[in-house]
Amino acid sequence: MVFGIGFLALLVLFNLSNLAAADSIVGTWNYSTSGHWSRGPVPAGKPSQGTLVITQSGNEFKMEFRSGMVFSPPELKYFTGKKTGKDYIFSNSAKVDNEGGVAKNSCTLKMLGNNHFAGKSSSEYSQGPIKFSWGFDIELKK
Repeated sequence: MVFGIGFLALLVLFNLSNLAAADSIVGTWNYSTSGHWSRGPVPAGKPSQGTLVITQSGNEFKMEFRSGMVFSPPELKYFTGKKTGKDYIFSNSAKVDNEGGVAKNSCTLKMLGNNHFAGKSSSEYSQGPIKFSWGFDIELKK
């Protein structure tokens, strides 16, 4: 009986420690972008590199671009996300002008190996019937 209770306690402790462990995507990353594209009257952008930080609280992830790219308005550098299967999906949106224009951004990342993620980022601007989009490939390494 004592063995059974001890084994059960060990099993519970092991599972609790797994729940408390940070996900492998959490941390400070060096990122680089490539393969920029655009649709509509907007420049495709140029390759960039910098740092970003990903944090986790429960099942929610937050991603903040700390350097390398310029965001306007600045709050667009903050993304919220979740893990869906093997994908990490981040997004944000904000009103970006005084004409009611809204920018929506999304970034999907997949683990390629230890300390290595890659994915695609896309953005869309819309204001009434006007819409255009742009995006790029992104790679994260520690």
